[in-house]
Amino acid sequence: MLNFWQGKNWNVKVLYSKAGVATQILISTLKCDILVDAGDGTLRDLLELDYDFEQLKAVAITHGHFDHAGGLWTLLGFLRMIGRTSDLFLIAPRSCSEVKNLVEGFMAVYGDTMPFRVILKELSNEEKIMIGAIEVQAFSVIHRGSTKLYGVGKRVPAVGYSIGFDKQRIVISGDTGMCQSLKKFVKGADLAILEATAKEKTAKNFEVHLSIEEAREIGKTAKKFILIHQWP
Repeated sequence: MLNFWQGKNWNVKVLYSKAGVATQILISTLKCDILVDAGDGTLRDLLELDYDFEQLKAVAITHGHFDHAGGLWTLLGFLRMIGRTSDLFLIAPRSCSEVKNLVEGFMAVYGDTMPFRVILKELSNEEKIMIGAIEVQAFSVIHRGSTKLYGVGKRVPAVGYSIGFDKQRIVISGDTGMCQSLKKFVKGADLAILEATAKEKTAKNFEVHLSIEEAREIGKTAKKFILIHQWP
């Protein structure tokens, strides 16, 4: 899967997105790229683009579930192998134990032979970070763990991202149910990328994933929107 959108001085490639499998979204600007989420297969998807990994300045993870962060270890390992030297920012929700533990584990194994720094930045609600000329702002969303065996579980640390560049703004919802913060940040955005996993709005899906109907309702408040993260 490769879906492509372009604005002024930026483009967006949804490399892959299916709920319970993987999501990876590449936002490219002039000499500075941000990868939002890194599910399994991220490295393969980038290599298929003949990608220039020196362009990648940051990876922003919406939450720690495996289909959004499972490809991080492989990506870091590849960057180490090819001898990358420039810093890589890794952005994640505050208290996201999966991402923090993965980075600490990777550095415990390879830290002595790393040619570049991995800089972990944990963001709370509405905190911002500048990556070159790109402003990345996290906003808290409501998401719960969910499996077929155990059903809907507890809430997990989860954020969406508002990414601003050259007076333009892209919003990525991450996995979320309907919430006020999402409505706030999507309104007026140049592009909203919204997960729409549930076919219908039901009590069971509340606070787990947006339904297609809900995502479209929110998306219409942006200048343009696309739906991703369909159930396989």
